[in-house]
Parts: sequence; C-alpha cells; structure tokens
Amino acid sequence: MQNSLSFPEDLKYLPLSSGVYIMKDKDEKVLYVGKAKSLRKRVVSYTRPRDPKTRALSERIKEVEFVITSSDEEAMLLENNLIKKHWPPFNVRLVDDENYPYIKITDEKYPRILKVYRVRGEKGEYFGPFPHGSAVDSTVKAIRKIFPIRSCNIKISAEKEITPCLLYHIGLCSAPCEHKISQKDYMKMVNALKLFLKGEGASVVEKLRREMENAKNNLDFERAIIYRDELNGILSILEKQRVVTNKNISFDAIAVEVESPYSCIVRVSVRNGRVVSTYPFVMEIPGEITKKELLEKFLFLYPFHAQSGKVYVSDVSVNRKALENFLTDSNNRVVKIIKAKGKVQKEVLSLARENATAHLKNYIERHIELKEKKLLEEVQKTLGLSQLPVRIEGYDISNISGTDSVGSMVVFTNGKPDRKEYRHFKIKYTKGPDDFAMLEEVLTRRFSEGEGFSSAFPNLILIDGGKGQLEVALKIKKFYNILVDVISIAKKEELIFVEGRKDFLRLKEDSPVLQLVQRVRDESHRFAKSYFEKLHLKRIVGGKQ
Repeated sequence: MQNSLSFPEDLKYLPLSSGVYIMKDKDEKVLYVGKAKSLRKRVVSYTRPRDPKTRALSERIKEVEFVITSSDEEAMLLENNLIKKHWPPFNVRLVDDENYPYIKITDEKYPRILKVYRVRGEKGEYFGPFPHGSAVDSTVKAIRKIFPIRSCNIKISAEKEITPCLLYHIGLCSAPCEHKISQKDYMKMVNALKLFLKGEGASVVEKLRREMENAKNNLDFERAIIYRDELNGILSILEKQRVVTNKNISFDAIAVEVESPYSCIVRVSVRNGRVVSTYPFVMEIPGEITKKELLEKFLFLYPFHAQSGKVYVSDVSVNRKALENFLTDSNNRVVKIIKAKGKVQKEVLSLARENATAHLKNYIERHIELKEKKLLEEVQKTLGLSQLPVRIEGYDISNISGTDSVGSMVVFTNGKPDRKEYRHFKIKYTKGPDDFAMLEEVLTRRFSEGEGFSSAFPNLILIDGGKGQLEVALKIKKFYNILVDVISIAKKEELIFVEGRKDFLRLKEDSPVLQLVQRVRDESHRFAKSYFEKLHLKRIVGGKQ
C-alpha cells in the first residue's frame, strides 16, 4: 500500500509501522529515500532539522510518499531499489558519481571490453566503479596485453573475414574479426579476464597453467605460447603486489572516515596474502549518519566491492544478515561481513583507514581550493575587476568625535581571513573628526616606505564607506601609482561603489560576491572597533579624560 501526504501538515496520518518513505519537492522530483522502523517518528524529525544539509532538505519537501513493509530486510531492499531508480540528491552518493567509471564486458558471441560511466539495463557484466577514469584506462591497457579482448563494435560473422586493425598488430586484440582465434578459445580468455577483475589472480594462474600443459601435451605449441604469455603477464602483475602474509588467505577490508559533509570509503583487497587493489571513494553524506550505516549503504549501492567471500570491517551493521543475503545474491557467492579480529585483518583494515583519512583530507583541501577560486573569479567578473582578488585589504576608521581615532587594515587571502597580516593604525597626524583625512592618513602610511608591512601588495582595496571614501582611496592609488582595484561598500543599503563605474551596484542578499565583500567590511569594522575600545579604556582608566 502506498500513500502520499503533504509535508508537514499531514504527517500525523503517517503510520507508526516500519517502511520506506519518499520525499518529493513541488515538482514531484524525488529528493530523498529512507527507511524507518516507525515512519511517523522518523519523518516528523525532519521538521526539526539539526544540521545544515537536513535543513536544506526539509525546506524543499512538499510531499511524502510511504510504503509499509513487513520486515527490515524488505525495507532495506526497497530503499536500495528506489535509490538506484531515482538517485536522489540528498541520499548518500559518490561525489560526482557520473564521473566514476566501470569496466563492462558485453554479453555477445565475442564479448567486448569497454569503459562506461553508468550501469545501464543493457546485458553484460560490470566491474566497478573505479576511483577515476585513468584507473580504468591503465587497468584495461594492462589487461589487454594479457587478455587481448576486442573493444570495437564490428559485427563478427563466420562467413566474413575482416582485415584486423592496428590493435591486433601491437598485441592488444586477438582479431576474432579475421578468425585468428576460435570462439571457444576467445571465451576461455574472457572468462579468465572476469576472474582476474574479481581479484582471483591465483585461480587464473592455475587455469592458464593447465591450459598451457594441455596444449603442449597435444603438441599445439602455438596455443601453448599464447597461454604462456598470458601466464607471464599475470605473474608479473602479482609480483608487484604487496605481501601482507605468507598464508594463502583472501579477503576484503573496508574502512570509513567521515568529515561532514563528506566521507571516504576505502576497499583494500587481499588475495592469497597479497594486496591486489586499494580503491578510495569520496561520498556526500546526508546530515547525521554513523560509519556503520554509511558502509551498509555503500555496499547496497555498489555490491561489486564485496568481491571476496569475507569482508572485514571495524564494526558490523545491525542489519548484517540482510546485507549479507543481498551481497550473496548480487555476487553469486556467499559473502560474510565480519568484524576484524585477527592480526593480519586488523593490519589491512588499518591500512584502509589510513588511506581513507589521507584521501578525504586531500579531497577536502582540493575542493576548498576550487571553491575559493570559483568565488574569486565570480567577484572579478561581477565587479569588473582587472585582476583576480587573491589578496583583499579592507580598511575602516573608528573614533568618537575625533578622540582615540584609529584605523584598521584586514587581509583576506583566497577569500579567507589572513590574521597575521592584519594591522592597526593609531591616528597620528589628523586632528578633529575628519574620517576622510584619517582614511587618507592610513592609506598613505600603508603604501609609503617604513611602516613594516609585508612586501605583498593587494589585488583589491575595499573601503568601508560610500563614494567619498572611494575617492580618497583612488587619490592615494594615483599618487603611489599602485596597480590595484578599489571598491567601497556603504552600510544600510549595502551599495557597492566600483572604480571607473558611474552607477553603484546593488547585489542580491544571497549573492556570494556580496557576502564576501560584507565579511571583509565587517571584519575591518570589528578590528578597528576593538582597537578603539582598547585605547579608549586605557585612557579612561589612566585618568586622562
């Protein structure tokens, strides 16, 4: 039974039983899919969001559909199917998930090996996702040297021979188009390739050795050479793999690290005592979620990553049995989720955790850098600046009727406060309440010799004030011949005056450009005021009123 209710008005009609809920926006687009032991209690909690992402979700929800389920396992499977159907923006998902590639082996008489970016309904077997496109490219290149599987879309028929392309001549294709290989031998190669992609390198080695010996015994030396070359290729890859134990054991270890709103999941695969792969995946996470829940959702979405019969984790999910059943069905082999206890398993899990921490840190740093650069580019474009405002200097004056007058200079580098570059100015030469003259004094001292400033010059000067303050700054710019852009922002109406522009700019309140300008202005005001209050208090306490 499925129902639809308005959010939040009709939530009292939600049942207290378990099930799956689907949240939609005003255009009926699916925003989020979740499961709950009590539908009413869980969905009502969205009316009291505790984190920014959940708040953003709750503001867009207009409708909630629900499906009552008879068990937790049924709810998990339904939730998983609905997520894969709709890929809602607020569910756990790979960052830039469309850029995570897969290797596909097509379901044809002579299968092809392809790099694809989506698991679609087309027949074939998929392996992945992989961390990035180059990981697939290098893997496919290495694989085809050992297993020369075709990648072209040529239609192969028994009646027609086609002249093979360059890939055949450089050893990357076995040319089934010209019948250089039988369909039976071609499929043996494809099946060995599938085993290899599943991490079963040792099994492939044994199969190739048997095939090579059979060919030699049958005096088919040409075929024996083919198997020998494939065998040597596999062995050369295995030799480069890190040995973690001399025992003949195989398993996967998966670790999760979280730094909201991102998480990194790393799978380390061990086969016959060797680390055969380490794959990191950065994911976006919706609000509050435990590491156990995150790992559970990852394996439901991407069951390929339970490649071994044993998957070791730091702590097992409460829904372990349902997850194990799902992974077993998805991978056509029994899969067990096990808490790591043995020495080797703990060491490999620790390796996975270290990798997850490092990859997550690197991603966040790169993400922040890209976000900062994008903002600065937007500032430059919106304000019509001559250069990217990497270093912004903000100035303000603070005084009471010319008493205890001070000025401030704050510095924002790449859009963030750079406090070690801040400077105070105690007004020395201006007498009386003349903010324009005080500003001129501060800027003159900033750009003249001998004030002890760093050699770094600003790309943008931002003045707290209106058109009059802007004119003062332009006067100093011209006098010292400084290559810098100058703007000012007037309080109350938040009008921005830009050098060389007749009309002021009025940006929307939610404009990231306006918000950055305001942050610089507010910080220069705070810094000037704090210094003024310090001097003012010192004078009063000292009895020099």
